[in-house]
Amino acid sequence: MKTILEEANEIINGSRQQDYGDAVESFRRIAEMVKLMTGKDFSPSDCCKVLIAVKLTRESFKHKRDNLVDACGYMNILQLLEEREEIYPTNFRTSINL
Repeated sequence: MKTILEEANEIINGSRQQDYGDAVESFRRIAEMVKLMTGKDFSPSDCCKVLIAVKLTRESFKHKRDNLVDACGYMNILQLLEEREEIYPTNFRTSINL
């Protein structure tokens, strides 16, 4: 049986990427959507942290392997987002075409 880290890595770099494209670009789009919906400025990292919180909250109610796999996947994406924001701090939050 694969570890949750192995499974999360396969999902991020395999099926999810094929189905939905690059995770960093996806979270840039999510952040833009949140801004349009709320009028508040959320970074891609902020959006990713919310999804981690959702998965950990669900796990606190009932253990489900999927919660842990997804949380690990989001943490991996968060690392990528944080590294990108350090390299491109001003350009990373700019608007994109939806």
